[in-house]
Amino acid sequence: MSARWLLVCALALLTSCTSGGDLPDGATLLSKSAESMRSVKTVHFTVKVDGELPDVPVKEAVGDLTSAGESKGTAKVTFGGQLLSIEYVLTGGNLYFKGPTGGFTKLPAAFAGQVYDPSAILNPDKGVAKVLAGAKDAKTKSSGDVSVVEATVPKDVAAGLVPGISADVKSTFSIDKDNKLKSALFELPGGQKVDIGLADFDKPVTVTAPA
Repeated sequence: MSARWLLVCALALLTSCTSGGDLPDGATLLSKSAESMRSVKTVHFTVKVDGELPDVPVKEAVGDLTSAGESKGTAKVTFGGQLLSIEYVLTGGNLYFKGPTGGFTKLPAAFAGQVYDPSAILNPDKGVAKVLAGAKDAKTKSSGDVSVVEATVPKDVAAGLVPGISADVKSTFSIDKDNKLKSALFELPGGQKVDIGLADFDKPVTVTAPA
């Protein structure tokens, strides 16, 4: 057997070992990630919205979050046809926000839901854990240090995390070796996209009300 033939056989074997048939089961990956995310106490998050969502005026948000629902960060919000940058603190049942000028304004925490409530992300009843557990038709697209799984999330499940979703959404999840969700991309039927990124799991986060 020639060296060239051996090389061809080796390449064929390598290709077969990395084929889609050998990828881990998508539903199992999502189930393990859902269970892992239920135990996360703190996280750093990013939210990016591409397109117009009637119930989500926020276009971008970056911040830190605890499983108790406290959060701090910055956001870009559409208001009166303008894109405004705000700083916010969500703690003690209150929402504090500050626009481009002036100091912080204090409102009940419930007002966060009128923009985008980041506390939903780690809420096991409506956040990423529920979305992962409720996803359908999961299919693993690639696997390695990060596994990529495509699935469909029913509208009622997705709406808990992204308000205003009125149809099932195509979703792409990136999951690391510790079963933590690194990112979730939701593609709505109207062409809008919502991209949620997560990092720094369980690192210390302190949220205090502005002085």
